[in-house]
Amino acid sequence: MPEADVLYSDLVFDNSQRNGGRDGASSAPESHYASVKVAKTQSKSQRDTGAKPARFMLTLERAALATLSVLLVLALVALSYLSYQNVQTTKKLQNLKGEHEALKASWSERPNGVCWKCDYGWELYGESCYRFSIINSTWEESKTLCGYRNSHLVKIDSLNEQRFLETILRDKMAFQEDKFWIGLTDSSREGQWLWADGSPLNVSLTFWGHGEPDNWLGEDSKVGEDCVRMGEKDGAHDLRCWFDKACDAKHKYICETAAQRGRQSCNCF
Repeated sequence: MPEADVLYSDLVFDNSQRNGGRDGASSAPESHYASVKVAKTQSKSQRDTGAKPARFMLTLERAALATLSVLLVLALVALSYLSYQNVQTTKKLQNLKGEHEALKASWSERPNGVCWKCDYGWELYGESCYRFSIINSTWEESKTLCGYRNSHLVKIDSLNEQRFLETILRDKMAFQEDKFWIGLTDSSREGQWLWADGSPLNVSLTFWGHGEPDNWLGEDSKVGEDCVRMGEKDGAHDLRCWFDKACDAKHKYICETAAQRGRQSCNCF
């Protein structure tokens, strides 16, 4: 037994009765001392009993704190997921709304009551549908790509059509030089401008920018600039935004095709 757990005590034993008074006289009692060791087990037990509740409470507090931390992390994860789902749902609703508006805009009722429409992704004006590309290609490549869609590079026949296209391109252009090919070229003969379908340009209906066409030879000294692109990011004064350009330059382009004859009434939305 460890020394710290031992209690020392002195006990006194009286031997007077054991002698039976044989001496006939009283005498001072003879005392014997003995050292007795008594284990202090009760005191140690009491100390242990007092320490255990404190450690137990500390353990409970740590467990509770850990549980709350885990719950907080799970709540944050759940909140982030719900926020993500909300953003995705909002985007889907906006896309559906945009598609619905585009579908509504693809129908147009003419004075004679006939309703004209375009396929999805095309924009209707008058009795024609227009598609504005999102990729860059040369003039010849653009002409071919329009042909794949049963259309042709745009041919501008009126002031109103030019105004429609020029206004649309303000939003379609990402920067000033982000112009769009139209179906006009003088590649067959310099100065003789023809549309992609072979018809000649009406010289009374042109929208050349200032100083255009200039057939600048800086890009191609042998050929010059034989194809036409259009557009002004900030808007064009008097709608004049045609610029000749080397045909092998890469730009976006505008396709045109005839609108489809639809229902007798467009009041369907």
